[in-house]
Formats: sequence, structure tokens, C-alpha cells
Amino acid sequence: MEIKTNEQKILNTFEGSNAVLDFLNPDNAPYTPLVEIPDHLNPYRKNGVRIFAKLMNALPLANVKSLPAYNMLLDRKNKGGFDEINTVIENSSGNTVFSLAVIARLMGIPHTKAVVSHEVSRGKLNILRFLGTEIIVNEEPICPDPSDQTSGIYKAKVWAKENNWFNPGQYDNKANPQAHYKWTGPQIWDQTKGKISLLSVGLGTTGSIIGNGSYLKKQNPNIEIIGVSRIANNPIPGVRTSNLLKEIAFDWKSVLDHHEEVGTTESFKLSMDLCRAGLFVGPSSGFALVGLLNHLSKQKLSDEEKIAVFICPDSPFPYIDEYFQYLDPTSFPTIENEHLLKKESGIVPVTKDPIIKELTSEEVFPLLFNETPDKIWEKVKNKEKIELKKGSFIIDIRNEGEYKDHHIPESMHVPFHNIDQFLKKQKKMLKKYQSIVFVCRHGNTSRLVAFKAEQIGIKSISLKDGDARWSRLNLPRVRAEKCIVKFDLK
Repeated sequence: MEIKTNEQKILNTFEGSNAVLDFLNPDNAPYTPLVEIPDHLNPYRKNGVRIFAKLMNALPLANVKSLPAYNMLLDRKNKGGFDEINTVIENSSGNTVFSLAVIARLMGIPHTKAVVSHEVSRGKLNILRFLGTEIIVNEEPICPDPSDQTSGIYKAKVWAKENNWFNPGQYDNKANPQAHYKWTGPQIWDQTKGKISLLSVGLGTTGSIIGNGSYLKKQNPNIEIIGVSRIANNPIPGVRTSNLLKEIAFDWKSVLDHHEEVGTTESFKLSMDLCRAGLFVGPSSGFALVGLLNHLSKQKLSDEEKIAVFICPDSPFPYIDEYFQYLDPTSFPTIENEHLLKKESGIVPVTKDPIIKELTSEEVFPLLFNETPDKIWEKVKNKEKIELKKGSFIIDIRNEGEYKDHHIPESMHVPFHNIDQFLKKQKKMLKKYQSIVFVCRHGNTSRLVAFKAEQIGIKSISLKDGDARWSRLNLPRVRAEKCIVKFDLK
């Protein structure tokens, strides 16, 4: 039995020697769902705004990047083929390169190499390795730039040329946005019956906003496109800060009508809320929805119906640990009889909501320093010795790149993944201090660590709202001579 292509979308059945590749071909796939979100997650439903999630996690490879990955490989195959090419190499640590690995193998290219940042998480590495991707770790430069010869983007291009490998180059390959012009944009137009008014998209490689925005504006120039970037020092997988967007080769601003900036906590929170409502989408999906809601909050809305769509790039599952890192512990149910679980460290597990001392940046500063912020800033700039008040100690639990980029003067760096071991080994020394201030990005993880420290007799303070508020208040920080940026690839 042979099923024709036009029947595949109806029957969703694939067979024969090319069955899996046919299954991954977007031309053969049914539309990914467009689902209206529940009213309790849409505060503007009463104003006639209907909000729909475009579930790109329903694609066969469960992520939006599989479309440009397929299209970039198809484009190369149509233009020159893969004669004598046995390897694909791309600078990516997530959805793009793992999609490339799967599709390239089916197209006859056995090897895929991922050039990843030295700060990539072990979890992401294991997903890539699970799918047979070969890993090259690169120590990314300060202020990554594709023309910087030490950057992963540059190295991937050079190594591809030297070894006759194929480097798709998602940051400047036109087949990236063309994938969304060809597949995603037409689906949204059809699914909304041409009534879409607003589209919200997270800004990463910007292929999605260019492809979708260009197609939809061609159908109706009045459709408004909202691009969402992340606030500096607010990690969210797959999207960039306004500063990092300067390195993108595509002219993404040409399709943009509005620009919103969004932070970590609200993105993870809204993603979790969508999941609990039955839409299993990741943090970058919550991110796009927050950007849309922020935009709507500034508008004068009538009762006239408006259709708004936000793009959902993937699922929450690769990022589960991060939800518990970035969100308040009270966001999750407690575990009964947690003491029966196997303990992986000498620290008592958290069995109830932490009751610990939280102080704002304004309250913490005079506890740590004898001088004014201006005088401390002056000493930082002159590289003079700064004395903490007697009995005070600061521990920064953010990742290495964030600490190198900037940190509170005289703070000690102990990354979160090492904190349990550190507290256990240094308990005797730490007990000598009257107040130990723990610092993270937003104050959630530091609260958990402060509770753990209190459990073993260490007097602890969690910096409320974390480094984000300290930086917003422009309180003294030791900063790198040049900016340090973690490559935020997807």
C-alpha cells in the first residue's frame, strides 16, 4: 500500500524507506494547533481580545527550530547537494542543532557537531549527546560577535570550510526565516481566517519574526508585530537581550511594530500557568505571552474583537529544574514525608516553606559597608581595597559568566550547583559571621540557600529581588573591563 502525499495530512500515516523523513517534512504535516488560552490567563478577554497559542511544540521534533533546520538542509540539498559531505557543524546548544542532527542523518549525513558555549548546562549537553551530536566546547569571547575569530559562530564557519563540512549558519542563512514564511505564517493566516490583528514573537535568531511577520503583513499590512527581547541579566532559553540582537545579520526591525522587554520570573511563571491549564509550553512561550500582555496593557482597548497570537517554541521539559530555580518555592506543592527520600548531601532537605530573613538592597547595603555608595563606587573604579563591616560576608550563587560580568564588591563566588557541598565543608568558618548575605539573580534561589544555611546554624540573609534590583538601583558593582555575555543559543 502506498499513501499519496495529499492523503498523508488526513491519515497522518507514513511508510517506506523514507517514511521518517517524509514524516518530518513540514509539507506533509497537519497544521500545528492554534489554541485559545483560558479566560483566567487573558485579562483582556472582557475587552474583546482573544489570545491564541500557536503550539510549535506539536511539530514532530517538538520544537520550532526544526522548521529552519529542515529548510536549511533542504536548501543546501537543492542548490548543491551533499556530495562528499559527512558532517554538519553549527554553533548552537539546543533545539537547532539537535534538529539538524536528526534530519541530517536521515538525509545521509552521519555526523553533526555542535559548537557550544563553555557555560552550557550539563542537561543540554546530555540531550545533544543522547541524539548522537558530537560536542565541541568553545570558551566564548567577551561580547560575542560573529566576526570575532574566537567566537563559536566564526569557528564553525572556518572549520566547515577547512574540512568540507556543512555549516547552515542560522544567524544569516535566509532559509531560516523563509521556513516560517513558507509554513508557519500561512498556517496562522488560515487558522485565524485572516482575522489576526497581533502577533507576538520572542527574538532569538529572529527568523521566526521575519518569516511570520513578512508573510502576514503581505496579506494585511495592518497586522501588528510585537518583538520581545529579554531584560539584561534575565536568562530565558532561546531569546536575546537588545544588546545581543545587534549581532544578528537579519533585518528584523523591518517587520517590527512594537518592542517589549521581559524578565525571567514572569516568563517562567506564565509558562507554568499555561502548562497547568493544559498547554505544555516552555519558558520562551510564557515570555512571548508576557510581551503580548505588556503591550496590551498600554493600549486603549474597545469592545471590538481582536485576534492575538503568540508563538510557543517548545515544551517545558528540558527546563524543569530551572522552574524550581527561578520561581518562589511557594509556587509548588510541598512533599509529605520528604525525610524518607534519599539524601544526596549532608544538608536537611526543605520540607516546608522557608522562614528566613529577607532584606532589600537598600537595607543590605549599610549592613555590609561603612561608606556611602558613591565612595564605594570611587574605590571600585580606583581598584582600592574595600572593607566589609565586621561580621559580614557575601556569597554570590549565580553562574560564572554572570559573576565575572559584575558582582557586589568583596563577594565570594560559589555557584548554586556547588553550594550544598560548600556549606557542609565550610560550616565551622561560616558560623563565625553575624550575617551572611546570599545573592542570586532575583532572590528566589538565594532564599532557598539561606534557608538551608539556617538549618545548619549559619546566620543568613537573602538579598530580596537579588542582583537585578541591586543593579537597577546602581549600587556599587565590580564590573569586567569589557562586557561578559553568555552565548544564549537555542
